[in-house]
Amino acid sequence: MIKENLYFQIELTARKIRHYGQTALINKGIDITIEQWLVLKVISENKGISQIKIGEILVKDKPTISRMVKGLTLKGFVLKENITSDLRAFSLKLTKKGKALVAELLPIVEDIRAKGLGNLSETETKNTSETLLKIRNNIGF
Repeated sequence: MIKENLYFQIELTARKIRHYGQTALINKGIDITIEQWLVLKVISENKGISQIKIGEILVKDKPTISRMVKGLTLKGFVLKENITSDLRAFSLKLTKKGKALVAELLPIVEDIRAKGLGNLSETETKNTSETLLKIRNNIGF
């Protein structure tokens, strides 16, 4: 039965987490997606990072990362800087507006996570993380 399939349960849980998080952002009047938040967070933790490296960290393809970065750039949250004479290569940094948004979002994201992890014990959280890591390692990620 599909409802008993672990892969289905993982995918269903991931979709519900994204939906819950996106709804929380919308309710706070924040005009970015959960996926864009992840890009902002990675940039905030890795000043001068490339789009390729963001894609590797978030396991997203180049066109998807490119669209997200373009959207964040147009909204004034991210700045692209050329790093070589190759005009296709650039590094990414948060603007002041981007840094302010990250600071605003951190407590909101923590609330989202706290809601989802609510009544899980520290042991359950650790065991779940370890199990998910094993699954990713089994398939080469």
